[in-house]
Parts: sequence; C-alpha cells; structure tokens
Amino acid sequence: MIPHSSNLARADAPANGPGMQRRAAWFLPSLLVMALAACMPAQVPAREVSDVARDLNLATRFGRMDLAAEHTSEAHRKRFLESRAEWGTDLRVVDVEVAHLAVPDSTKAEVLVDVSWVRIDEGLLRSTRIRQDWENPGGGWMLSGEQRVAGDLGLLGENVTVLRPEVHDVHLPTKTIR
Repeated sequence: MIPHSSNLARADAPANGPGMQRRAAWFLPSLLVMALAACMPAQVPAREVSDVARDLNLATRFGRMDLAAEHTSEAHRKRFLESRAEWGTDLRVVDVEVAHLAVPDSTKAEVLVDVSWVRIDEGLLRSTRIRQDWENPGGGWMLSGEQRVAGDLGLLGENVTVLRPEVHDVHLPTKTIR
C-alpha cells in the first residue's frame, strides 16, 4: 500500500509553515491552562482563608462586629467579641493588614495581622501584631483563636494601666487692676 501524498511531508516544505503555526498557537495556550490547573488545588485553601481573614479583619476595622462574628467558631465567638468591646469607644483602629499566611493543610491555617490603632484620648499611633488560628472543619474557614504576638498591649482587651502625667494649670494667676 502506498501512502497518500497528503500524509507525507514534503521535503521542500518549511518546518514552521502555516500548519505548524496553527498547531503551536493551539498548543501553547493549552499547555498554560494545564499548568495552571495543576497548581490550583494547592492554592485554593490559601486563597479562601486569605479572603475570609481579610473580610473579618476589615469588618472589625470598620466596627462591623456582627459581620466579623459570622466568621468565628462558636467556641471562640464570645472571647472574640469581648476582646473588641473597646473598639470604637476607647480606641480607634486606623488600619489592618494581613502580613503573613501559612496553610499547612486544607483544614488549618495561621494568619498574622498587623493592626494600627490609637486610644481616643491620646494622639499616639500604636501597632500590634495578632496571630489568628483558622480552622476549616468542612463548612468554611472559621477563626478559632487569636493572641497578640508583638507590639503594644491593650488592643485585645488586655488589662492595661495607662499612666498619664498630672496636668497643671500653666496660666499665670489673673490680677485685676482697679
């Protein structure tokens, strides 16, 4: 049997002709899609916990404790709300930033959050780093615990004695001339 002439490559045809360009144009995007699909399962838990942690911390920054409490576990919710009881009254949160995210497996994660804040009666900008422990028991990521790991005390409801210097009247005594 003699092969059909269209199945044979012509010796004088260039190897990078229009047919090869069409195959390359199809092959490269397909290869890219397959490579990205291979990476997706490992990144999905990290992206999910990152989104939920960002939502929770932004909600607390703007005083929306009701929305933030939805992302806390039942066991931690009371402590979470107690630790933020002074937010908006005695202290003001200026900024929150997710500084680090570690997801060792699809059920546990650790998030470090930097919080910039001021006491209402002071003008001193303070900064505190909080470690948040997150768990995904199967129904979505929930905050299961947190603690201060660095920075100023007082953000999470710690008992802090604020020492203020005694204020003296700096005006000269008034004299009335008659």
